Amino acid sequence: MKQITIRIVLILVLFSCKEVPLTVEGKSISTDLLVTPSHQKKHTDYFSESKNLMIATDSPEATQAGIEVGKLGGNVVDVAVATSFAISVTRPHSTGLGGGGFLVLYLKEFNEPIAFDFRERAPNAASRNMYKRKPKEDSLLGFRAVGVPGNVAGLVRIHKRYGKLSLKTVVAPAIRLAEEGFRVYPDLNSAIQKSSKDMDEEMKGIFLPGGKAPEVGKLLVQKDLAGSLKLIAESGEKEFYHGKIANALTTAMKKNGGLLTSQDLTGFQVLEKKTLQTKYRGYTIYTMPPPSSGVHLLTMLSMVETKPLQEMYEKDPVGYYHFMTEVMRRGYADRAVLGGDPAFTKIPLDRLLSKKYAEDKIADFDSKLASSSSSFLKTLNFGVESPQTTHISVMDKDGNSVSTTQSINFRFGASVVIPGTGIVLNDTMDDFSRAPGEPNVYGLIGAEANSILPKKTPLSSMSPTIVFQGKEPFLATGAPGGSYIVNAVLQSLVYNLDFHLTLYESVARGRVHHQFFPDAVFIEKSVNERNVFDGLSARKHDIRIAPNFAKLFSVKRENGTLYGASDPRGEGATGGL
Repeated sequence: MKQITIRIVLILVLFSCKEVPLTVEGKSISTDLLVTPSHQKKHTDYFSESKNLMIATDSPEATQAGIEVGKLGGNVVDVAVATSFAISVTRPHSTGLGGGGFLVLYLKEFNEPIAFDFRERAPNAASRNMYKRKPKEDSLLGFRAVGVPGNVAGLVRIHKRYGKLSLKTVVAPAIRLAEEGFRVYPDLNSAIQKSSKDMDEEMKGIFLPGGKAPEVGKLLVQKDLAGSLKLIAESGEKEFYHGKIANALTTAMKKNGGLLTSQDLTGFQVLEKKTLQTKYRGYTIYTMPPPSSGVHLLTMLSMVETKPLQEMYEKDPVGYYHFMTEVMRRGYADRAVLGGDPAFTKIPLDRLLSKKYAEDKIADFDSKLASSSSSFLKTLNFGVESPQTTHISVMDKDGNSVSTTQSINFRFGASVVIPGTGIVLNDTMDDFSRAPGEPNVYGLIGAEANSILPKKTPLSSMSPTIVFQGKEPFLATGAPGGSYIVNAVLQSLVYNLDFHLTLYESVARGRVHHQFFPDAVFIEKSVNERNVFDGLSARKHDIRIAPNFAKLFSVKRENGTLYGASDPRGEGATGGL
């Protein structure tokens, strides 16, 4: 009798550990091919639905800030800007007032989405060979690594033009989070510990109180940052680019050998651009133009459109992943050779967007054997981008949409703070080819297209995207994650538009990643249905089991309902009205 009781208890324990199928968008879905949620969270913590407004971000507090502004009658621009300022407070290791970004916006009065580029740019004193034969730290840490920040200019300009509420109302939640504090979460605690040795004294005073990282659950207060946000709420971008904050920044630059001057700040321009687009399976995909990598996303979509992906997957998952990997290899080869700032280098957009070009690019695909990246080698740029970025997607019941990716580049940027302001500065200069003609860590030559020049913007993987079904917005998506971003967005679109999976599955499903160099397939454990690992190895791929560093944040409008999905690889949240 005792043995029977023990068996019953063991069976009950086993069943309690096994996650029951999820109900998402009214469908029962299996979790077998989804990644395991981080930090002991549940899948249900990462998706939601609503009728009027939906937000997906990398921060629960930022999502709540957006909801708060939405309740006050704010439109999608108010909500996105409020969320952006709030996330500048709650993810200081990923983004902030000292960073920059891209934003794709659609409002019902537009003919199509428009793009805004407010990414950091090289200072006027920057030069092609400024890091030549200098230690790597010169472009990663300290004031010489800082590009001209654009976040404040971009967010304020877009809000001034398209927002409905006052800037003071929109920035208020961020001020409160900085002034009253928020609870430290595992990712922030880990980032502080990893960067602790690199931080300047000003930064240590904020993030290492008493000489150590605040424990998970402790309150993090940023009084100086609250003061900076109050100045911005009152004066817009004025104090940041012309006044008190600008003076503190340029003084620190002079003191610490940085290049950025008052002329760099006053001369910063937010660029409004036409989005790039392609047709895919009857949908229209709009994304950010260069120096974003959106054009390479569109080329890869045109390549995958040459095959019936769902049918291919159902017949042979190994064959499907093999094909996707070869598409990624070719798309990233283009990015390595051609990627850069279109104001300084000619990028053949018409050719890259051509369906014929994509067909020719994938025409030599061998279904039985992996190709070799070395066969594509030219003069290349193998810059390493940090995954420490953030993304926000917003959509309302009318289809008005925002997709924006923002960053300070590496974890805690340059690990320096503008004294007295609480503003963490970016290290975006490291996103350029450090010194064209000088071999990088792999012994390869950096690309001239992404070389450093004054006022130039470096190549970026950030690819905020909006998808239309007919004339109506259907999906807004994007991700942080450095070089993983483009492939993550690509696979999520395939899962949405080809496989017709739920939005959450498209975000949480296991992924593969190939970025041309190193010549390897990075693959998550949850991808291994029907021995995918062995099958790809048999086709001579170099397989590396590894987490995927891109975290997708997506919103969708379908049949009168708004859906939101936050990537379970992180600690973000969705929410709506």
